[in-house]
Amino acid sequence: MNPGIGAPELLVLLILALVVVGPKDLPLMMRKLGRFVGQARAMARDFQRSFDELGREAELAELRKEIETLKDANPVGDVTRELKDAEADLRAGGEDRPHPRAADAKREAARAKKLGVVAGEPAPAERAETDKTGGD
Repeated sequence: MNPGIGAPELLVLLILALVVVGPKDLPLMMRKLGRFVGQARAMARDFQRSFDELGREAELAELRKEIETLKDANPVGDVTRELKDAEADLRAGGEDRPHPRAADAKREAARAKKLGVVAGEPAPAERAETDKTGGD
């Protein structure tokens, strides 16, 4: 039953219809009322379907736009551009920054100077090992 109309209200409406229309025409009127309600429900369903279809079309249009933006976004081109920029930065700034091996060489030179080793000769610990093995 409908939420606003209970059994007592429906009974009152049926008795009122029986009195107003009469028992002879009541079945014909109920058929017409049933057809009208059926047509109203069909119209409501069509209306609902139309709105659902419009919503789906809007969603599809949005998805199409998103797909187009993804197609326009070229990740390979972006990565290539980033790599070229990084290469240009390295080439331009490479002279200002010391090479990592140069820093290692400076540390080794400082360590050798501290140990009193002449450049090109092995460190004292290395010299002791080469003396035991017989040298080069």
